[in-house]
Amino acid sequence: MTLTAPAWAIGDALNSERFHHLYIHLPFCPHKCGYCDFNAYARLDGLMQPYLQALERELGSAAERFSFGPLATVYFGGGTPSLLPGQDLYRLLARIRSLFEIAPRAEITLEANPASTDSQKLAAWREGGVNRLSIGVQGFDPQALAVLERRTDGAQARRTVRLAREAGFANLSLDLIYGVPYQTLESWQETLRQAIDLGPEHLSCYCLTIEPGTLLHRRLQKGQVQAVDSDVAWQFLEKCQSELTGAGYRRYEVSSWSRPGFESKHNQSYWRCRPVYGAGCGAHSYGLWGDSARRWWNWARPQDYISSSGFVEDGEDLDPRKAAAERIMLGLRMVDGLQAPPGFESELDELLAAGLVSRTADRIQPTERGLDLHNQIALAVL
Repeated sequence: MTLTAPAWAIGDALNSERFHHLYIHLPFCPHKCGYCDFNAYARLDGLMQPYLQALERELGSAAERFSFGPLATVYFGGGTPSLLPGQDLYRLLARIRSLFEIAPRAEITLEANPASTDSQKLAAWREGGVNRLSIGVQGFDPQALAVLERRTDGAQARRTVRLAREAGFANLSLDLIYGVPYQTLESWQETLRQAIDLGPEHLSCYCLTIEPGTLLHRRLQKGQVQAVDSDVAWQFLEKCQSELTGAGYRRYEVSSWSRPGFESKHNQSYWRCRPVYGAGCGAHSYGLWGDSARRWWNWARPQDYISSSGFVEDGEDLDPRKAAAERIMLGLRMVDGLQAPPGFESELDELLAAGLVSRTADRIQPTERGLDLHNQIALAVL
């Protein structure tokens, strides 16, 4: 069966603001971790080549239908992008370069799993143009990694960082997870210190959310694991802030810390509501039409994406007020905040009174409390 895109996905596509950011979704994984609710699939390696062919078709179609400026960022996410053979990713990068102009100092990021990263792949990625790695370490505590069903360990993470440095990568980010069942404050502190010792330019630290439909959620329902109390999770976050700030990292976003100048440009494009084109199964795109916006997403299952004629499953139009509300909500994820659009005075006054934001002239910024309680900002604005 051939799946078709909604009519509006083609209609006024050429009237959007130019895209300077590109996301590529690669959904393949060797194993679906128990906590993962991403659009990722294990044991579908047989679809890898048909998927890459469909992805190249979509990119070609997007280059014809939409207006792209020089790409400031390209981000390969998943899934486990590092699972692809090095030559396949190199070919995909070459295809992107043939279709789009890449800005001279563009940030090109690839998510890498330590278990599927080796020196040959690193060399192919560097030669293809990748200049930033986001390494899915998640932790160094064996017990926490076992709960998450991560099939990697600290030794693999350290080896991957060493090989990446030897390959010439000067911009590394590590992902870590806290609030894991049975994780202690002491083990989390040790995880942070081991991560700092590796000298990454950037760290993202996420509080575990046990999502319905995941294996970990089913284990929680059966009483096989116990969720971490919210007050305890708050202590994990405080430890994260103290350790990373003490080591010279700056918290620039709700879940991200970096050395000066190494903030993730691609992630900031989302928080600033910049137009981002998302290619691949389940990928989301966001475009601006004057004061309004449009969001659309591709078919989620790889099989449906490969067989579709237009790749897009559905989408939604955002009127000016809703688009502005999202700009405030996402902009207040960043320490630097944003210039608030008019029409939200009462909502912002409420956030000021609660101590969640501060105001300097016409600029609104989250307080540290606002960063920690960003969900309350989202509820107030949306």
